[in-house]
Amino acid sequence: MTSDELDEILSLLKPGETVLVEYTQDSPSELLLWLLVGWAKANDRAILIDDVLDTFPEVLARLEVLGFDVSGFEELPVVKIGGSRNVGNVIGTIDVDRHSIDFRYYERIYSKATDGVMVNPVLGFHKLFMVLTERELFRLIRNVASSVGKRDRIALYLVNSDVIASKSGGFGALFREIATTVLALYPTESGYVLGVVKTSRRELLGKEVVIL
Repeated sequence: MTSDELDEILSLLKPGETVLVEYTQDSPSELLLWLLVGWAKANDRAILIDDVLDTFPEVLARLEVLGFDVSGFEELPVVKIGGSRNVGNVIGTIDVDRHSIDFRYYERIYSKATDGVMVNPVLGFHKLFMVLTERELFRLIRNVASSVGKRDRIALYLVNSDVIASKSGGFGALFREIATTVLALYPTESGYVLGVVKTSRRELLGKEVVIL
């Protein structure tokens, strides 16, 4: 992989986009965050991480074990959504109480952190598919849909596609439909590939980049 190849994909993401980044259970998902943070810093973009159910500390631990440089990661602003491990510069905490999330409270926290257009990786979103009822999942997806077009952020949902596929009700398909861009990380004989599955930029559709 070259930085130019990755930048060709990421630099065309527009403010207001909701990007679904799918990875399989046997792909190095932690590398996605490392690449996104590196790209954002290289392009002087502000970063805000949504940490669902302690996924951020799990990802950092795996990156450190694998020998990646994560200096500065623990200073990144973080919104905690459930969980109990405060890693990063936690600017707000939202309880997953009675199988619900207070999105109005989330927006108040987010508005205080806004610094131009934020690159907003959302980690562990798929874990909510394991604990929420179908009614609450529908409400969750509806709230995600309502955020599409908000031009103060580029939201990137890093999700385990195997977990989402295991949930009946078509919620994964609904999530794909509302996403403006869909990327997928999967293993091939050539290495781990990040591919463009859905995009409004025809020249990028089907483009693949080997990242490891």
